[in-house]
Amino acid sequence: MTTIVLFYYTLFILLVSITAAAFCLSGYLISHRRLFAYACVGFIAYFLDVALVFQDDFLLRGVTSVAPDSVYFVGSQLPSIVTGLGILMAFWLCICDFFEVKSKPLIVVPGIAFVVGSLVVFFLTDSGPVGLFVFYGMRSLFMVWVLAFVGVCYMQSPDGAVRERLWRYRWFYIGAWVLVFAIVAENGVLMFVIDPALVSTGSVPFFPERNFAENILMMWFAGFVCVDCWKLFSLHFKTPPADNGDKSVAFIDNGLASYQDRYGLSAREVEVLREVLLGKDNQHIANDMSLALSTVKVHVHNILHKTGQSNRQDLMRDFRMRS
Repeated sequence: MTTIVLFYYTLFILLVSITAAAFCLSGYLISHRRLFAYACVGFIAYFLDVALVFQDDFLLRGVTSVAPDSVYFVGSQLPSIVTGLGILMAFWLCICDFFEVKSKPLIVVPGIAFVVGSLVVFFLTDSGPVGLFVFYGMRSLFMVWVLAFVGVCYMQSPDGAVRERLWRYRWFYIGAWVLVFAIVAENGVLMFVIDPALVSTGSVPFFPERNFAENILMMWFAGFVCVDCWKLFSLHFKTPPADNGDKSVAFIDNGLASYQDRYGLSAREVEVLREVLLGKDNQHIANDMSLALSTVKVHVHNILHKTGQSNRQDLMRDFRMRS
């Protein structure tokens, strides 16, 4: 009975992973935001990672000639380094894109450290509980690094608009921390607390590769990303793509809805933003919209503040990147 439950549970995790990847791919095709492309790769990598568990639990263990002698058997450690790198680096790139990290060493060094550390543990330790705990602990260490980086960026950011945007995701962030610690705790219990004799007798379905807290963390990510994508889809359903012969004008009109939702701009601010993106100065905007010049200046100031940009050029650059 337990095997059947785990079988369908694994299929469910695979389904969630590939569904999240499909949502992210659709979000990228609509918005061209690289963050969605990175997340898509991350969920595909997790799909493959869970597929390795599926292979070891329900194929290798079912073949007598290759069945493991040890309850601590993990059949795909080296491939799991590859899939783990894909998962972790994809979501690290999402964070780098969000915070506009430009330093190449900062972007690539965490991934290199993960691979080197995992290989060192794999080749220099045995396949017992300590070795496996440290091996899979490399993933948790990477996730701690990412979450700590986000926290430091929030604390050190001088931009009130950026801090406000991050504050909206506080429960997601707190939940991620809780689940990362749960991953470490679950690995510790499985490796050092549960008596291997109980596993040998079948009293405990012990699967070192399977970490339920990690599965929940990925579903936590998937739910968050899918909701974000659904909001993006809804905006595009409400505001159909512009049919305009001028490609630059069409690009602006097609991106305004998602940009408005991202930064919480008012309807009037969006109208002013459109004129700014078309290259008009404040006086021309005031004339075209029948507004006082001082009113236009206030709207432009509020737009720059909400988007965290210092001038019109930065605003245009940010719009092109986000839309």
